[in-house]
This record gives sequence, C-alpha cells and structure tokens, in this order.
Amino acid sequence: MDKKDWDIWDSLTFKTISYNKNFDLINYNDSFINYYAGTISKIRLSENKPPFILGDFGITSWNIGLGKRFSVDFNGLLFHHKAELIYSELRRMIKEEIIDIETCERLVLITNLVVHPDYRKHGVTEEFIEYVYRQFYNEKTAIVVLVKPLQDNEIDKDVYFNKKFVEIRESLENYDDYKNMRAAKYYSLDTLLTKTDTEINEYKLFAVAAKCGFERIGDSYLFMFRPRLTFKRILEKREIKKTI
Repeated sequence: MDKKDWDIWDSLTFKTISYNKNFDLINYNDSFINYYAGTISKIRLSENKPPFILGDFGITSWNIGLGKRFSVDFNGLLFHHKAELIYSELRRMIKEEIIDIETCERLVLITNLVVHPDYRKHGVTEEFIEYVYRQFYNEKTAIVVLVKPLQDNEIDKDVYFNKKFVEIRESLENYDDYKNMRAAKYYSLDTLLTKTDTEINEYKLFAVAAKCGFERIGDSYLFMFRPRLTFKRILEKREIKKTI
C-alpha cells in the first residue's frame, strides 16, 4: 500500500445524517425506509484547520423484515420511487425474477457517491465501502449500489449541478467564516459532461465496483455487495498497522 494512500485513509471520517420517521411522510409505508446523507472528510488537526470535505454520498435502508410483519407492499413503495433510476432498475430486476428483495431482512441502497478529483485514485471508494460494510452488513442484509455515470443520471445530475452546495471552511476559530461552492464545481463534475463515450464510462465504473467486491445484477446498473474482498482488505490493513 502506498504511504500517501495510507495517510489519507488514516485521516478519513464519515459523517452521516439520518432521516427517520415513525409516521409515513409522503407515501403509504415509507416510514419503513430510512434515509442517510453523508460526507467523507479528511481530518486536518495537525494543520489547525477544519476537516477537508472530499466526498458526498447517499444511502437508503429498507427494513424488509419489519415490513413483512405488517404486510407492507414493497413493490408498491418501489413504484412510488420509480422516477429514480436505482428504483426503476430494482423494479425491473424483481419483475424479471433476477432478484427477490423479500429474502433479506434489510435492503441497503447506495444511491450516490462522488469523490473530490484530488482523491479519486487513492482508495477512498474502497474506504467508503468498508465504512458501509462496518455500519450495515450482516448475512441477512443486501447491499446494492447503482453504478451509472453521473452524466447519464438526470436526477442526480440536477441535484449536484443546481441544488447541492459544499461549505468550505479554513478557520477553526470562526465558525461563520466559510464560503459555499456549487457541488458540481467543487467535485469537478463538469468535466464528466465532456466524456460522451457511454460504453467506456460505464466500463470504468463497473471495474471500480468489481474492485470493491460488487457483482452485477443481471443486465442492470445495479451491483450486489459480496464481503470477501472488503473482509480481506480489513485483515491486510490490520496486519500493516501492527508494523507501523
């Protein structure tokens, strides 16, 4: 492992905000879905600076086991979310009988992940998947990720280009001293729009997913997590840590 990569991993933190309700908010039975919005940051205590934000992600967790006790129609819930690509793909795989979400107790969907361009080739994605593994995985949980270029996902593209901003802070002393930058600019997402070769763009992302231990579900853009590679990576990191 490269020392620079190791130093980055050692400084990473994952901050997650969870949105939960005991009553349905919009759609019937949507109280069985929890939403998580998170950021990946690099700690900079040695520089006497606030954490540097280097990633952004979204996760939803469907409590299938509890829902089955109350006869929840999860196909109906998926229908209400069909405008989002991850759910339309999931509905298609269920309809084609390639996947059955009711065989698991919990369905965890990684809906989006972006990483700052300075950190995209330093194993940050693998560290994020380890975080998801530690937080959510067990033998009765299915973890699924949508793997599709952002430029081909109209809803996410709209969010990052028109709605989401990143707070940039450089001072620990003055909390009000910060500036907002549009997420698309901060993460250099505008450069993705010039990459028009869909097949190459998808191939690169599929390769990253495979490297992180995900297997493609049918011909969809969904990939199912298998823990073997992540578990092996944790073991290797623990052994290296003993020698430092």
